[in-house]
Parts: sequence; C-alpha cells; structure tokens
Amino acid sequence: MTRGPGPAGRGPAGRDPAASTALLTEVMTRPLDPGYAAAARRRAESGAPRSRAGRGGTWLALLAIGALLAVAGARAAAAEPAADRGRQALLQRIDDATARSDRLTAQVAQAQAGNAELAAALGGAPAASADARAEGFAVAAAATAVTGPGLQVVLDDAPEDGSAGSGGVTTSGRVVDRDVQIVVNGLWQNGAEAVAVNGQRLSSLSSIRAAGEAVLVDHRPLTPPYTISAIGDPAALETGLATSVAGRYLQVLRDNYDIPAEVTTRSAQDALTLPAAPRLDLRLARADAQ
Repeated sequence: MTRGPGPAGRGPAGRDPAASTALLTEVMTRPLDPGYAAAARRRAESGAPRSRAGRGGTWLALLAIGALLAVAGARAAAAEPAADRGRQALLQRIDDATARSDRLTAQVAQAQAGNAELAAALGGAPAASADARAEGFAVAAAATAVTGPGLQVVLDDAPEDGSAGSGGVTTSGRVVDRDVQIVVNGLWQNGAEAVAVNGQRLSSLSSIRAAGEAVLVDHRPLTPPYTISAIGDPAALETGLATSVAGRYLQVLRDNYDIPAEVTTRSAQDALTLPAAPRLDLRLARADAQ
C-alpha cells in the first residue's frame, strides 16, 4: 500500500518548507547568537577585565621578546673581544710601519748630511775636475746617453743586390759588415766622442759581424739602410773622414758598386742624441791614486 501525499502545501511528514528556508536565512544574516552579543555589551558596560587566556598570551609574547633580546646581547658580547683583538692587531701594524718609516727617513737624512760633508770637503776645483773625469769615463764607456752636434753617414744597398765575396769584402751592391766597420773606425780615428749604428750605441767592447746576409752589431741583427751617427766636432769629423782611408773607401763604394753613401753634418740646433749601451760588463776596475 502506497502512501499518498500529505496535507496540501506541506512536504513529507507534514513539515512546512518555508520554516526551513526561514532558518537558513536567519543563520546567514545573523551568524552570532543574540545572547553572545548581549553578554559582550554587558561586559563592556560594566568594565569587567578580560579573560585569563588573553592575559596569559600577552605575558608569553613579552617573555619571548625578552629571551630574544637576551640571546642577541649575549652574542654581541661574545663577538666584541674578537673584534677588539683584530682592531688592536691592525693598530699595532700601523704603529710598526710608522716607526720603520721614521727610521728610514732618519737614515736618508743622515746619508744626505754625509754626502754634503764630503762635497764640502772636496769642494772647489778638485770636485769639478773629478766630476768632469767621471762624466768623460761614462761617455767613453757608453754608460750614459749623450746629445750634441756631429755627423751621420748613411749606407744603403744598391738597387740590385748581390752577394759578398770572400773575406766579407763587398763585391756587389750589398752593404756588408766590413763596410760598416771601416766607416765606424774612420769616425773614431777622426775625433768621434760617441758612435751608434741604427741607434745601437757602440762601446770599446762592441762587435760588428755578419751572419748570412745580416749585419750584426753586438749580436743584434740590423737592416739597411745603416745610419752611422757620431757626436763630435762636425767640421773636424767631415774633413777627417773625407781625407782618411774610410773616406776613400766610401768613394769606392759609390763609384764601383753604386752603393749610396750620404754624409751629413748636424749642428747644435739639430743635435744628435745617442742612447746608452743596452748592456755593460765590468771587466776591470782599479783605484786611481791622487
């Protein structure tokens, strides 16, 4: 037997659907029970203290903050001695460096005073003579750069180059080591104070040799044109070179082998500058008796 519908306008078991809808609407629009709201108003009006749970949370927060501050302070206190030690070490290093600099400054001042005393003791003509002699020795040894008037000889290969004959003597239009040697020796013999080949300063120990088709000066290969520069009296160098064996040799190179050999003088206005020799070896030293 089936059950028929209930009374008109009602759902199963005779319940009214409108009542359920009203309950849902009440829950959505008024989630807080009116009794709670009234109790809260009364507590606020009477000034009653908050619950113990709220006071306990506040005290816990304060205790946590205090603990954090205590830990941070302890760490800072532990790090402070190490920082102090590092600062003290740095200050000590600065003091030591300052003291060392002061000692060196005092030594320099003492050395300068000693030099002044020696200069005063040597003063006058003897000191000037000693300086001049020292300068002359430095120039002769090619130990210092020099500037002054002089003469230049430029040798270059002929337009058509050949090869050198036996003994390193020129048999074609190519400049060989012997050609450079003869010109350099002629300049020395006629009063040159300093000589250089292609900027390579010559000393009493210098060598001019050949290696294959290259001309070597102090074991350094040079390429044409070969510029031989000599510092000295320009007029004396030019006249002496023209009347010497070296001058006649240059004329032979021009006439027989078409080798350009240009000779020019340099005055004080366009003076020559020759560098010091790149390497000097001390072979002998002696004290000069006064």
